[in-house]
Amino acid sequence: MQPTFDVLDAIERQAEACDHIGSPLYTTLLRGLAADHRAGGVTRDLLESASERPQHDAIPLRYLAIGHRLALAGSAQDLARHYPSCGGEWHGADPTRDFLALVHARRADFVDGLTRQVQTNEVARAVPLACGLAHLQQMFALPLRTFELGASAGLLSRLAWFRIEMPFAACGPADARLHFGPEWFTTPPHTLPALLDVVHQEAVDLTPIDVATSAGRIAIQSFLWPDQLERIDRLRAAMVIAEEHPLQVDADDAGAWLQRRLAVADGATTVVFHSIVWQYLPPPTRRQLRATLTAVGATATRTAPLCWLRMEPATATHADLRATVWDGCSQPSEHHLADVGYHGHNLSWLA
Repeated sequence: MQPTFDVLDAIERQAEACDHIGSPLYTTLLRGLAADHRAGGVTRDLLESASERPQHDAIPLRYLAIGHRLALAGSAQDLARHYPSCGGEWHGADPTRDFLALVHARRADFVDGLTRQVQTNEVARAVPLACGLAHLQQMFALPLRTFELGASAGLLSRLAWFRIEMPFAACGPADARLHFGPEWFTTPPHTLPALLDVVHQEAVDLTPIDVATSAGRIAIQSFLWPDQLERIDRLRAAMVIAEEHPLQVDADDAGAWLQRRLAVADGATTVVFHSIVWQYLPPPTRRQLRATLTAVGATATRTAPLCWLRMEPATATHADLRATVWDGCSQPSEHHLADVGYHGHNLSWLA
């Protein structure tokens, strides 16, 4: 394949994103990998043939995750010494040489890993999603039935067992293993219910990760950035919660799955939700999801409402939290609930 600047552009953009979101280790490494690409090294050799849409398919993050996965598994000691997530230390040294040495030594692992979609399962996205679910619970004064799309390991489907705390209100068990405090909010909601009343849960992912297995736990951690220990600690706490509250994530196309599964139920608010998923779904899946939501929404009533809650990209620096609500009116209502950072921080509540 003739080299293009698309992959190089994706690497450099990801370096900027890591710099903005606070991963100096990956910023340094990505800049080193960009230099390797320009020099015609193994990074160009592998990544140019990995995808026709390297930015859309997050090819640089796939590349980084393979190295992180090998380091977490104890198979890349030279790289692991740079990674705090693996017990190493990083004081600014460039890890590019050790990363590229690993690529050469484990080339087959990298070729295979580049076909694997990024599944971040960022646990802190529970903050906006919990606020959105709380808003919908209060809107109709009904318990919730949730259907998560692109659920990966289904960790965000367990958010009813996380605790969200604001200055004058809190939602979730007081003894929860995972707490999010007022520092996550720029403008918090006016109120939150004491608990999310979730009476039914289902989830789907094209390639779900089973965090009940060692391989699954390593895989889900590999997509996080190794110098962001707070994110990794939250993920590890969420995996313990997942073990305490099991939920099967079905392996299926989201469009076909929702068409078979979705129906409203009297006496409950049915919520289909997802976060940073829509851009990765193929157009036919998106069309099928919209068609299913519209068709089932036409059967909704005030005592059996249907809601579509999603946190998806709005700008380069923040996402929108939005809800479409069907409740028996002639047209669904649209609600822009919040603006929020991609990792759940700086939530500004608007509803």
